[in-house]
Amino acid sequence: MNYNDASTTMKLVEHIKAYTLLDFIVVVDNCSTDDSWNLLQNCKSDKLHVVKSPRNGGYGAGNNLGLHYSSEVLKADYSIIANPDVLFSEDCIRKFLQTFQNDSSVAVVSAKQSNSADCAWKNCGIIRHVLATSLFFELLLKIRSYSAEYFKEKTSVPVFAVPGSLLMVDLKKMLEYGMYDEDFFLYYEEFVLAHKFANAGLKTILRRDCSYIHNHHVSISKTYNRWSMQHAILLKSAELFLRKYKKANALQMALAKLWFTYTKLEFWIYDIYKIMRFKI
Repeated sequence: MNYNDASTTMKLVEHIKAYTLLDFIVVVDNCSTDDSWNLLQNCKSDKLHVVKSPRNGGYGAGNNLGLHYSSEVLKADYSIIANPDVLFSEDCIRKFLQTFQNDSSVAVVSAKQSNSADCAWKNCGIIRHVLATSLFFELLLKIRSYSAEYFKEKTSVPVFAVPGSLLMVDLKKMLEYGMYDEDFFLYYEEFVLAHKFANAGLKTILRRDCSYIHNHHVSISKTYNRWSMQHAILLKSAELFLRKYKKANALQMALAKLWFTYTKLEFWIYDIYKIMRFKI
């Protein structure tokens, strides 16, 4: 999906367009305000389809549009959902497909990120989700992550949730049980999908015998160039997630909002640190 970042999107398309395991590539332009739509038109082919969203409804809405198009127009059985700022090999696709073929209860497959330790998250309670909105608890303590022991000597392992930057979904299962919740503009999409599929008794699998590169924050930083701006959107999604999917009560939400106030300060300070470091 593209939003005001056609150069990054076209770089990914150029990288994967010769993959024989990909029957089609669908690029959704999420109502960009720059010249992305015109630039993407020049890339169209029998294999590459470019679809324009009538509005920028956020990450989930844009992906839902592409998934419906893939199912209804292209009659696809499986779909890879990829951020523009990722790079993945055809071997990843092959192993994703093998996973679906070997287990009919699988709904989602992903791979590890070669340049990041974040590859999967556990099903956590309210407290951990609240604490994870902090830089310290999420990036340093990784309180929602699995231990290294959990993955030891495993090449294909069931997990609760995987990052949304790259994953393959069974389209029939996605349409029946999943689809992105369009109440969320950005962030927490992975946990929403995970809850939906887990409640339906379906599996999310992490393949550790293949990997991809995720150039974190490349696309989003072109729209929101401060971490505090990105974090403000994350907090809105965190609040909605806690209410809608974790069923947090009034007291829990009040305490969560107090913690969110602290985390805003944390991110403001981090932005100031980055600015000062750049100037020095």
